[in-house]
Amino acid sequence: METMEKKKTYDKLPSLSIFLLLASFIAFFIYPILSSANEPWGIYVERIEDAEGLERCRVCGRIIGIGSMHMDAEVIVENHLKNALNDLEIDYIDHKGTGRYIHVLIYKFTERKGGNLAVDKPASVGLHIHLIEKNNVFKRVYVFEETQQALSQNVLNIRKFLRRRAKWLTVSELAEEGIYTGIRRLQEDLK
Repeated sequence: METMEKKKTYDKLPSLSIFLLLASFIAFFIYPILSSANEPWGIYVERIEDAEGLERCRVCGRIIGIGSMHMDAEVIVENHLKNALNDLEIDYIDHKGTGRYIHVLIYKFTERKGGNLAVDKPASVGLHIHLIEKNNVFKRVYVFEETQQALSQNVLNIRKFLRRRAKWLTVSELAEEGIYTGIRRLQEDLK
């Protein structure tokens, strides 16, 4: 009788070990992925200062053409970024945090010289929106670099010209357009 009870106990061991193996797999591989998906994204906005010419982005390695910088560039970009995240119902916190974050690197932010109908110099924006995962692992980048052009300079941009209501944008309006487009393109990775 005693040997039968021992045999029944030993029969249960393979199923118990499979259960423990499966539970370990879920605990170490699946749960961290699912739990980080519910974590809010941190926000970190910075600018490159006191430089001209071409450099490599230290996050993604792409070549960037550094230009002049508006003194409130970080504040303007951060406000537009928060508005875009709120509109798309993406949770965020106001700093990098301990996990994943959105890193915006501004390398060109020049205000237009002129008004809505005529300019001496158009607005110009250059920025990268980087998605950084836990442990500072680079995931994806969206690049926005534009100097607004007159319709006569590029007739192929007629849709953009009409969408902008045939006016010259401020640097803030141009940055807002770029950030909203970028966040929409990165939206799947931000969920």
